[in-house]
Amino acid sequence: MQNSSALVSPFWLNQHIDDANLVLFMSTMNVITTGEPEAAPSGYIPHAQLFDFEHQVCDKTSSLPHTMPSPEVFQQEVRKLGVNNDSVVVIYDNQGVFSAPRVWWMFKCMGHKHVYVLNGGFPAWQKNGFTSDACLTNTTLLGDFISNYRADLIVGSEQVLAALSATDKKVIDARSSERFFGKVEEPRAHLRSGHMPNACNLPFNHCVDKGKLINDSVIRKKFEALKISKNQTLIFSCGSGVTACVLALAAHEAGYEKLSVYDGSWSEWGADNGLPVVTD
Repeated sequence: MQNSSALVSPFWLNQHIDDANLVLFMSTMNVITTGEPEAAPSGYIPHAQLFDFEHQVCDKTSSLPHTMPSPEVFQQEVRKLGVNNDSVVVIYDNQGVFSAPRVWWMFKCMGHKHVYVLNGGFPAWQKNGFTSDACLTNTTLLGDFISNYRADLIVGSEQVLAALSATDKKVIDARSSERFFGKVEEPRAHLRSGHMPNACNLPFNHCVDKGKLINDSVIRKKFEALKISKNQTLIFSCGSGVTACVLALAAHEAGYEKLSVYDGSWSEWGADNGLPVVTD
């Protein structure tokens, strides 16, 4: 499959669902306020496996939620899921476009080129009347995937701090405007309210309509309104590095190329009193 877009439609997926080199994942994210698992869906797309970035494919030594694992751990875990170097990987979630872009970004960080997000997720699959299964799939096939880590796609707090005063970089926060301006408390306990100085705010759900990513021309207008240039390196942040990847996906679709994600996001920044926070 050759495609400059990182999105596939339910129709495309239905046509290719039995392809030998297709690996399909369902992603899910625990509820922020309770830590409980997301409500179980009414069904699953055939051949889908769970991609558990909350507990399994993550850095289990980190105090932060679902932190990126090392290239070695990622390689080991996705091989268990049957991923090969030539696999076409498609990820979907049960909300539309929410947690699936996180898994897409993880694969990109590890150098996999053929990775896509199902636009609209399981709701779009259901809406089009395609078949669902009662259970997820567990593969017994061991893949041969080899990680080729791209360190430029994931940044830490020191890089973000330097970027806040750099003209060739822009930090974009995907949280709601209420959280960004410190008008409400953070859903995770013990985090300061507010945002990084000089960061701009584009709530991730402003790039999603009825569970689908909006048109790329509309995305470009939103970025242009924030005076974001394609010559700048864009660093996306959110609460814990998940919905930041929705903005990374949106930026990719709109033709922006210099993209990175702050993995610790506000879970790290808001907890560190040595890092600056403003509310205006």
